[in-house]
Amino acid sequence: MSSTEFQRPTALQDFPIVVRIPIQWGDLDAYGHVNNVVYMKWFEHVRCLYGERVGVEVVSRDSGTGAIVASVQCKYLRQLNFPGDVAVGVRVCRVSIGSVSLECLIVDEATGVPAAQATCDVVLYNFAQQKPVPVPDAIREAVEKLEGKSFPV
Repeated sequence: MSSTEFQRPTALQDFPIVVRIPIQWGDLDAYGHVNNVVYMKWFEHVRCLYGERVGVEVVSRDSGTGAIVASVQCKYLRQLNFPGDVAVGVRVCRVSIGSVSLECLIVDEATGVPAAQATCDVVLYNFAQQKPVPVPDAIREAVEKLEGKSFPV
């Protein structure tokens, strides 16, 4: 997956993390369009990039605490085909004491038209203790800095 510089589609102007991803031949299903599971992989990719940027351990190694998806909802807006590229963006829309809600958007780079929109709730989880933990102040502050706004609890 490539994150090289490119012209950000208008629909993604307010998303702090945007990545360009080429559509692979293997992303297609029997109907000849990108399989719905691939959209989820793209959303996962930008969520991980966001998490790394704000200090969340994507693979929990040091602190024993990482992020897990509590829920995800996707609205598929249009088919995508090979060849082509998509731009995928992510932004935070809510931070609570124990979770963060994200909005993700996939845009067909050739047309600038959104192809799918997802929302998901992510919980920070201590794997050693097997329980969720509150969102640390340092992560909340990093999110607010990246987003350029505050998120009241």
